[in-house]
Amino acid sequence: MNEKINFKENEFGYIEYKSKNPYEFYQIFNELDQAEPQDGFGWLIFPEKGNKPYPVAVCVHGSDNWSGHHHEHILNFLENGIAVFRVHSFDSRGVASTAEDQLAVTAAMMMVDAVEPLKFLSRHPDIDPKRIGITGWSLGGIVAFYSAWEPIMEILAPEGERFCAHLPIYPATFLQPDEHRWSKAPILSLVGEVDDYTPASLVKDLTKQMQENGANADVYEFKNGHHSFDSINPVTFWPDALAIREKFAQLASDGSINFTTDKGEIMSANSFEDRVKIFETGEIIFGAHTGGEWQLRREAMAKALDFMKKNLL
Repeated sequence: MNEKINFKENEFGYIEYKSKNPYEFYQIFNELDQAEPQDGFGWLIFPEKGNKPYPVAVCVHGSDNWSGHHHEHILNFLENGIAVFRVHSFDSRGVASTAEDQLAVTAAMMMVDAVEPLKFLSRHPDIDPKRIGITGWSLGGIVAFYSAWEPIMEILAPEGERFCAHLPIYPATFLQPDEHRWSKAPILSLVGEVDDYTPASLVKDLTKQMQENGANADVYEFKNGHHSFDSINPVTFWPDALAIREKFAQLASDGSINFTTDKGEIMSANSFEDRVKIFETGEIIFGAHTGGEWQLRREAMAKALDFMKKNLL
């Protein structure tokens, strides 16, 4: 899709590329060729000091788009010799935020947005193709997490390009795969103990299953941490936020997703219309807390940087 993107030495900055708009994982597996094309863009930023070929962290924002604490992480990476590719999934689609409307830009769309740079950055003469990692926050954390799931990467990167490290930060890991084939790359999820937006229990349960199936996965839980525990904003309750339940939806090997209601009804979640029907059941949770405090922020910044330095440098 982006085979014509080629780089010269010392070329960096604003990059336009082609992406797609599959609505759910099902469309990635079964209808990717028919998915609506999308003009995407991002920023490739090289560190002031570092050694070529550079390692790279592909960074994926959350449902509030790019925020200040994301850029603090990015600055930490850059100041330690790690280049950054900042993906702009919302801006490229003219969307400011999906915190109260998770249907506007989906994780499946953002997955394509993030994997395409992995492929064309691998051809950059100043980048080490074996040292491209990924991190993301919340909605972007879904991308950083499930880009370690081999079945979806075999479709999005059939030539074998893979991230060398995955750092999901408070990801919404509500999809339980039938098929546990995961990357052998290190995966570290940073979660908050009292997160009522993207519950830590789902991440911990799924990570345990991944470990049992040979994945190099782990979780670090921040005591008393809420969602966005690395943010400068104080802890705040948002009554209209669409929170994730402490309940898995089943992700089949063909990409289809099924949600089981509390009454035992199995409902498909493979399209916009399916999502609306699930919302109409009344089982969706509204209201969640976000925000951090100084000690957790410092701890989170240190943990994220340590992981990237260990696995990219």
